[in-house]
This record gives sequence, C-alpha cells and structure tokens, in this order.
Amino acid sequence: MRKIVRTVLIIAAAVMAFIIGASLLIGALWNGTFNFLHPKEIETYHSPNGEYRLVFEQMGDPQWPFGPTDIRLTLQNSSGKTVERVSAQLLDDGVSASERNVKSITWNEDAVVVILSASEMEDKSISIAYRKS
Repeated sequence: MRKIVRTVLIIAAAVMAFIIGASLLIGALWNGTFNFLHPKEIETYHSPNGEYRLVFEQMGDPQWPFGPTDIRLTLQNSSGKTVERVSAQLLDDGVSASERNVKSITWNEDAVVVILSASEMEDKSISIAYRKS
C-alpha cells in the first residue's frame, strides 16, 4: 500500500512540476518571442503651419497580462524625413495604446510638447525639439 501511495505522490508531483514549467515557458514566450515590436500607427498629428507631423505608434502588444505598453513618437518634417524618435511606456493595465492616451499636443516655436496620460501613471510630458536643416 505504501508503494502505491508513494507512486501516486511522485506522479502527482511530476504532473504539477510539468504544469508549472509549461506555464512559465508560455509566459516567457508570450512576453518575449511572440511580442514582435512591429509599429502600429495609432494617430498622426500635424503642426498648424504644416511643416511637421507627429506620428504616435504602439510597438508590439502590451506586455502580458497587465504590463506596460511600448509606444513611440516620431517627429517628421514636411518632406517625410524623421527629425527625432522618442520611445516611452504607458502604464495602462495592459491596454493597447489609443488616441485617448495623448492628453494634449502643443506646437511651440522650437519644440512640440506631448502630454501622455494613462490610468496607472501620472501625466508624462515629452518635449521634442525641431532641428531645422
């Protein structure tokens, strides 16, 4: 009888170890291997004078299950040349980025100032200077 109980306990422990190991592997693959950082354009904003545009993109998927969302702001001039790229993260409970995350955009004389907003972070100000060439 002891041998049967011991065998059942060994099998149960092996099954539990397999389940835990498989869960950890799937979680690691989901956050790393399957989280391709292909940009997904959310919105494009144009300066009042038409000289610049600001492209708001989400990079890949939010980290699973409730992690940050990687985003990128790309400032381009009127000919489409990239002036500057700024990467940031939104802490929004694993939700994808959307237009609602851009609280305001101010086109100043020397820079554009973007205020990012999300549910799990204080508003974040990002300033991107124009480099006239």
